[in-house]
Amino acid sequence: MEADPALLDLTCRETAVLRLLAQGLPNRLIARRLEISEKTVRNHLSSVYLKVGAADRTQAALFAQRMGLTEPRDTERSAAPSLTAREAGILRLVARGFTNRLIARRLEISEKTVKNHLSGIYLKIGAAGRTQAALYAQSMDLAV
Repeated sequence: MEADPALLDLTCRETAVLRLLAQGLPNRLIARRLEISEKTVRNHLSSVYLKVGAADRTQAALFAQRMGLTEPRDTERSAAPSLTAREAGILRLVARGFTNRLIARRLEISEKTVKNHLSGIYLKIGAAGRTQAALYAQSMDLAV
């Protein structure tokens, strides 16, 4: 795979932060792993977002996955949890970078209902949050 020009612009530290972000780690744990402050992590992430054209953590993590900065998931497709059609649809929109508000508008449901579905999705797939859920969706080819 040919390297993306945005990836070539990242410093070694930014790449390290991006790799850990793509694993779903919060800033606090990224800071601990790299032995830097949380403020430094936030600064690196701001720079990463700008360089890769990401608006948030989820988009940056998906970029990292597309660029091969994450380790392949050992999850087998046959072992995928049973998501309802609604949950799969919401997860697909999360993986495409939609906010809860946009998902609610798209599906004509309330934001509270979106949050409730996301809580159920996180439990079923073992995700700690939105970024891990988006990466899961990507690995399961749900982010079409």
